[in-house]
Amino acid sequence: MSSEKTNVISLDASTVVRKTLFNELSGAIAFSQCNGVDKTIPQNVTIAREGDKIGRIYMVNEGLLRAFRVLPDGRRQITHFIFPRELIGIIDDEHYSSTIETIVTSNITSLSKIKFQECIVRDERIKQYSHAETKDSLRKANFIQLILGRLAPVEKLSCFIILLAQRSPNRGFVHIPMPRQDIADFLGLTVETVSRSFTRLRNLGLITSRDHSCIEIPSLSALHQVAGVNLS
Repeated sequence: MSSEKTNVISLDASTVVRKTLFNELSGAIAFSQCNGVDKTIPQNVTIAREGDKIGRIYMVNEGLLRAFRVLPDGRRQITHFIFPRELIGIIDDEHYSSTIETIVTSNITSLSKIKFQECIVRDERIKQYSHAETKDSLRKANFIQLILGRLAPVEKLSCFIILLAQRSPNRGFVHIPMPRQDIADFLGLTVETVSRSFTRLRNLGLITSRDHSCIEIPSLSALHQVAGVNLS
């Protein structure tokens, strides 16, 4: 990694941390009470394709999904990951801007777009949930573009791990359920570069591998320094 010092980007926690858990759960509960359709979907199944007309709004109950676009040269660019209690289909106007696929077996609740709009009118919790989700998604998209445009591979991976750590209920431990290829396609790197970056972070003592899908972070502040981004 270059010895040149990276300028630290200071961001309010709301940029990377979603709503408070209370508000998030409140909105998710309200959504589930709108008599939507629950469905468990196996891994690697497409639930919406780029360009499809948006007819339903989805909420992820369990699991993990990826949103991606196929570039003109055939490469896949993952634009974001979709975690539990996040909504699908509220950011785009009429058509999906990305293809949405499950990464692991996932449970989702879906409502027709019309029914969702009726629920927003009827339940203030869903209205606030939807507005917060929209604002959070826009902030997150801007932040991701900033990160991808300026950081070296180890810094990109460090920032990605910090973003996952923000969602982890166990401080110091981060579950990484997505395959290395997904991480590479999200960060704009090769799988080999991602693997080397993980090795570099381990050699620096910044992460410890618990198993293939779980790492321990001995010092989050040290990882912040490597990332060059203040996410706290």
